[in-house]
Amino acid sequence: MTELTPLARITDRVIDPREVEDAVWSTADGAMVTFSGVVRDHDGGRDVQHIEYSAHPTAQDVLARLCDQIAAEHTSPELEGGGRLDPRRSVRVGAVHRVGELPVGEVAVVAVAVAPHRAEAFAACSDLIERLKHGVPIWKRQRFSDGLSEWVGVGDC
Repeated sequence: MTELTPLARITDRVIDPREVEDAVWSTADGAMVTFSGVVRDHDGGRDVQHIEYSAHPTAQDVLARLCDQIAAEHTSPELEGGGRLDPRRSVRVGAVHRVGELPVGEVAVVAVAVAPHRAEAFAACSDLIERLKHGVPIWKRQRFSDGLSEWVGVGDC
């Protein structure tokens, strides 16, 4: 991974949001926005029993590139005269997505954006989670309490 993305990972383990926050935050940051996507107990009027997430073998690399892209797009331009990027003007993001069978209440994804100011952090985190959902090859199969199942977002990636 590049210097812009301190953490981008696909895992089958429980996600600790604090780990993602610690990986991206620096003392130059005055804002940290953390999004945790949690498995809920319903969808479309049906009771959800659990969700199974599957990822393509390239998903972690795609996620890392996406994080780099989001950070670069939301970071202020370099200093005048081609100098080094001022860390007091940079946005950094990190994300971890879980795969496997997750029961209701488990954290499926954590996305974090840090920046000197809140507007940049909120915008970067929102952009990251929306683009992650539609651009990283991770698929979700919902299992309902009636025994039926449904694939969600398969056509998005």
